[in-house]
Amino acid sequence: MKRNRWRRQAAVMLLLFSMVVTACSGSSGGGGTAPTDDAAEKPAGSETPAASEPAPAKPAEPVKLTMMRSGSGLPAPDKDVILQALNENLNMELEITMVPSEYEQQLNVKIAGGSPPDAFQVNKLQMTQYAKQGLLLDLTPYLKDMPNVTPENGFTEDHMKKGQVDGKQYSVPYRPLIPVQTTFWVRQDWLDKLGLKAPTTLDELSAVAKAFVEEDPDGNGKKDTIGITGNGFEGTLGPIFAAFGVAAPGHYMIQNGQVVYSTELPATRQAIEYIKGMIGQGLIDPEFLTNSGLAHQEKGFKGQAGIVYAHWAHMKRPDMVEKMNSINPNQSWTQLDAMTGPGGKFADAYDAGNTSYRMVIPKTLEKEPEKVGKLVEYFNYISGGEGQLLVNFGLEGRHYNLVDGRPQVIEETLAEVGHATIHQMTGRKELEYLNARFGSLKPYFEFANALPIITVYDGFSPIPEGVNPADKAKFESEELVKFIYGTRPTDEFPAFLQTLRDTFQLELYLTSASDELMKLGILK
Repeated sequence: MKRNRWRRQAAVMLLLFSMVVTACSGSSGGGGTAPTDDAAEKPAGSETPAASEPAPAKPAEPVKLTMMRSGSGLPAPDKDVILQALNENLNMELEITMVPSEYEQQLNVKIAGGSPPDAFQVNKLQMTQYAKQGLLLDLTPYLKDMPNVTPENGFTEDHMKKGQVDGKQYSVPYRPLIPVQTTFWVRQDWLDKLGLKAPTTLDELSAVAKAFVEEDPDGNGKKDTIGITGNGFEGTLGPIFAAFGVAAPGHYMIQNGQVVYSTELPATRQAIEYIKGMIGQGLIDPEFLTNSGLAHQEKGFKGQAGIVYAHWAHMKRPDMVEKMNSINPNQSWTQLDAMTGPGGKFADAYDAGNTSYRMVIPKTLEKEPEKVGKLVEYFNYISGGEGQLLVNFGLEGRHYNLVDGRPQVIEETLAEVGHATIHQMTGRKELEYLNARFGSLKPYFEFANALPIITVYDGFSPIPEGVNPADKAKFESEELVKFIYGTRPTDEFPAFLQTLRDTFQLELYLTSASDELMKLGILK
């Protein structure tokens, strides 16, 4: 491996350097220890021994590191070719523990017990709390040792703010994905059968959904098809709110130089009235709030729904297409443009302050500078160059080849590194990765990436002290469901907003968000 060659070369250079220094010290007439007259000290008749070569420099022992993050799917170390290469290339023994459930509780137990992992994953709230308690190592002084953490590699100034608390860098945040990956998809063969065109406006979307519900598009003689389905409140209704020019309820937006809460905007109530009408006509899947995983996609593939709000990969990735064809190879799906509505043309909302996760180092590790140095080297290594290629695609020549400087994956061995995303602890340059990994699907993710979006700033907005965000979120979501299902009159929407302010201290949240966005230079 390149790293071993480097170490051998370094040992040879060290040997040569030692020989030069020895030679120079022997001929010097300067101060220090006087040169030894070997001939005068040797007994008569003794032979001059041959000059012995200095022993090669002993390689440093690998640095042992522990890391903990949520999730699953990491193979055993003896099967993980990426981990093996990382350990060899960086001369370390990294042990990664994946926690499939109750991650926060398990992490808290380790921290409370005084034995945190050497690096671990946190969300924004945890990062803020731990940093303020003095539990995290300030990485600011170490950024100079991470030459791969640059704007060119996706670590822009605004992005790095996601890993900061009070101006100090506590994590290298995971790089952003493309803003929009989920869009409406419509059953094209149903459109053709009913003589309809793909919808481009909110009203056309409703009309197509109504036709799918009432005109028996599958031809089974039953009125048993769904118009629109999705995954949860925002995972189904987000694009409808966007067509009204507003993010779904519960998000922080900036309008006219001020932070506003999307739930309070007049367009939100208008969108709720519109959605209530769609639900009243039976155009939206009655199970959309409880759909989880790929339930919405499966309803589409099984011919139960004609419009699905789904990720491009879940509709067009080869394994998903195979799944679809195993059910009905005659179905076809068209990716839809953003809907135009009363608020303009927007696909959905995108949180500019969000990141998938943040990896941090505990303050206690400061006593072990060798470990800190190795972790800094590791985070830098996987953030650019050969290290980034390794965690993205596996081993060169085995899992990918470089052609004109661009990686081309080797499909036959790709399954061996199907877990590669777990090793992308600082993320990746998303479009470059997608083009290399899913080049044949470029039309779908590039189409989604180009759609107009509404920007929100939740990830930058801290939770103010003395409030309970879970209680607020629970009240808000429960009341919104009542409004869209008509079990609470929308005439009471102003009273609902007043409760958010009086009981759940919404003003504190807004003040806190405004102060933070001002501090970060996002709000001028």
